Amino acid sequence: MLRSKNDWVKAKMVNSGERRVQVGEIGEGLNWGWIILALLAAVVTFTGGASRFDAIQIVPLRSLSALFLVLSLFFLTKEWLKAERALIILFACFALMVMLQLVPLPALIWQILTGRTGILQLDTALGLEGIWRPLTLTPMRSWNVLGSLVVPAAGLLLAIAVRASSLTLLRIVAGVGVVNALFGLLQIVTGRSSVLYYYEVTNRGGAVGVFANENHAAFFASCSMLVVTLLGLKARKERSAVWERLIYPSAFFLILLVALTGGSRAGFVAVLGTILVSMTMLALFPRPREGIRAQHKVGRWFDQYPRLILAIPVFFALLTAVAFLALDRTPAFRDILVKNSFEDLRWSLWPVIKVMLEDHWALGTGFGSFEQVYHIYEPSALLMPSYVNQAHNDWAQFIIEGGVLAGLLLTALIAWMAKAIGTMVFHRTRKVYAIFWMSIFAIVAAASLVDYPLRTPLFQLVAVWLLLALSRDARDISAT
Repeated sequence: MLRSKNDWVKAKMVNSGERRVQVGEIGEGLNWGWIILALLAAVVTFTGGASRFDAIQIVPLRSLSALFLVLSLFFLTKEWLKAERALIILFACFALMVMLQLVPLPALIWQILTGRTGILQLDTALGLEGIWRPLTLTPMRSWNVLGSLVVPAAGLLLAIAVRASSLTLLRIVAGVGVVNALFGLLQIVTGRSSVLYYYEVTNRGGAVGVFANENHAAFFASCSMLVVTLLGLKARKERSAVWERLIYPSAFFLILLVALTGGSRAGFVAVLGTILVSMTMLALFPRPREGIRAQHKVGRWFDQYPRLILAIPVFFALLTAVAFLALDRTPAFRDILVKNSFEDLRWSLWPVIKVMLEDHWALGTGFGSFEQVYHIYEPSALLMPSYVNQAHNDWAQFIIEGGVLAGLLLTALIAWMAKAIGTMVFHRTRKVYAIFWMSIFAIVAAASLVDYPLRTPLFQLVAVWLLLALSRDARDISAT
């Protein structure tokens, strides 16, 4: 049973001058806020791994996420919202863009909009010239996009309401990464008919984990490995974190092991890049001061031989990758050698995507409309038994669906991220954090060039929490 707001929220001053709220504290580092966030993460993990609008899992996903959203509204304060106003404004602007695309426009205005010639001809033939239409070409799909925002909105506002720290958010993301790896491992063991493939449209036989798409699972594994690396480095500075020093390397190699068995070529490249970045972070991370060493024997051993501790993960990561390659246990690497990348469908789609960009860069076709609008442009050479439901280039698709306003919003987000990370680049003790944040967002950005990971609710939730964690890290540095 939830307590009243005054009993539920406890605030104390921290070095940065901000209030850190602990909700119903259970023990050091574990509180009711942590548990509520973990529950939301669990709901989205097991119901939000598909990007399709017709996946049956979105019914419990959005219903339960709405409950968490309502819960967060009870405990939010103006002060806490003001602290994260940049992220809230950016999110609100996106939601407003989707809503504006759904507002019916008078026929005279709608007819002068660009990219509507074919529909105007149909209206004339059917005698429907005077109908009011919204800006979006597919109203039902845009309504679906608006409804899908309940998941990232719940994640953002709930994390602000419980004042979750950057460390807490990263720990939850790491936990989801481990669950994703465990599911992928069990799927490989149990085979194509496994009940663990609980999405109707999925890559059966592959390590999709809690996702429906093998590419998305591989990209998420790469991000999880980076998060686990950073948490492991942070644990080196803690007096009572000996158990964490052992858990994080184990989690890293579990995720790596499953990721290497996947069939995603782009994901395989991302995992190899993640290994290099993780090793760089290990090499550059400052050694703990003498006075902070753990009093346990294991903790002292960790601090006395830092170079050996660095060499161990380097050796085993390289050994694992080489072993998988030598034993031909990496389908993705085999596909890179066998298949010609230029024969991939993604490259064949680009000329069509380019024409769509030229026609709709100004106003957009409406969020969620790509699949149906693509049929207008689909050439006969690309007709096939399967169909294209996404552009496989989310940067281009975002502009096609949202127009120039979407481009401006994306530019504002990138500028905010650059400013936040920039505060760490020139900070003497935070260069490793800058490398982490640049690398993890670079993975998501590169993945969006060849796929659409941010179309899945789980990736949306994690992306929101990563942005919030970045905001808190940057603000802490600015306050010191």
